[in-house]
Amino acid sequence: MNTNSIRVRAAAVFIKDDRILVHIVKNQDDGKIWYIPPGGGIQFGESSIEALKREIKEELGLEISNEGLIGSFESYHSINGIKEHEISFVYESKPLSYSSIAFANRDIVEENGKKKTFQWVELETLKHSQSLVYPKGLFEKIEISQRSRTTPGGARPMS
Repeated sequence: MNTNSIRVRAAAVFIKDDRILVHIVKNQDDGKIWYIPPGGGIQFGESSIEALKREIKEELGLEISNEGLIGSFESYHSINGIKEHEISFVYESKPLSYSSIAFANRDIVEENGKKKTFQWVELETLKHSQSLVYPKGLFEKIEISQRSRTTPGGARPMS
C-alpha cells in the first residue's frame, strides 16, 4: 500500500446473541490485538453498499442485507509497519441466512496468501477493550444502537 494515499473501505457489523463478528488482527507495531468489522476497499466507480456486498461475499461467502449506516469514520493509524489514512463506511448488516458454515469462527486464506481470522466476540468483552476496536468510535455507536433497541418503543431486536 502506498503510504501517501487514503484508503476508503466499507464494513459490516453483524450482531447475534450479544456477539459481534470481527476480523482479528495482531498489530506488529504495538503487539496489540485489533478487532475490525469484516469488509474491504471500495473500488473506483463502486458505491459503499456495492463494495460491502462484494467484500462480504468474497471473505465470508455470504449474501447480506443492510439495515442502515451506523456511521462513517476517519482514522490515521499504523498497522504492521504501514501508515494508513482510512475512511470507513460501516453498516449494520444481516446475512440472508444464518445457517451458513461461513458464519462460524474461521480462518480464510486470500488469493494473495494472507490469512484472515474471523471470530464471534462477546460485546461485553469489547466493552473492556474499546481502544482496540477499529475504526475508533465504532463501539460507542454500536452501544447506542443496542440501547435504542432495548428501550420501550425501540426498533427490532438484533438476534
